[in-house]
Amino acid sequence: MSKPVADNPLLSDDAVDSLLVSLSGHHLLVPMAAVAEIVQQVDCQRDDHQPPWLQGWINWRNERIPLLSFESLVGDERAVLGDRAMALVLYRILPDGSNKFYALQVQSFPHLIRLADDGLLQQVSLPELSPYVLMMVAVREQQALIPDLDKIEQLLAEVL
Repeated sequence: MSKPVADNPLLSDDAVDSLLVSLSGHHLLVPMAAVAEIVQQVDCQRDDHQPPWLQGWINWRNERIPLLSFESLVGDERAVLGDRAMALVLYRILPDGSNKFYALQVQSFPHLIRLADDGLLQQVSLPELSPYVLMMVAVREQQALIPDLDKIEQLLAEVL
């Protein structure tokens, strides 16, 4: 059911610093290289004319950036933006001339994990994952989703 992902192109022979991020009902594994900052308190300006996964906009470093709900994006409607919501600000990978950043809503402060080719990360086979998830893995006895940041950014560019 599980197999090591040492031959996976997502991981090189070197250690990869990543964040294990808690969401409502999920964990995400995000490479640190994609993370600009963790914002502990967000003030979201909602826009009811946008899809449910686009929670609204936050002001960050004098920029207005979109705040996304990964849970809503993958079809899990349990996520609600609460008073203690945090945001994981990510660099845009795909240049399109608009915002250079976007943010994912998170529930608590992420944990730093250094992944190395030592069997720490195991791929978990599941019948079907969201198109916005590259794979599900087991890391330190927890299951986590690795988001497909390219596809998320493509969707964001289409909507905005």
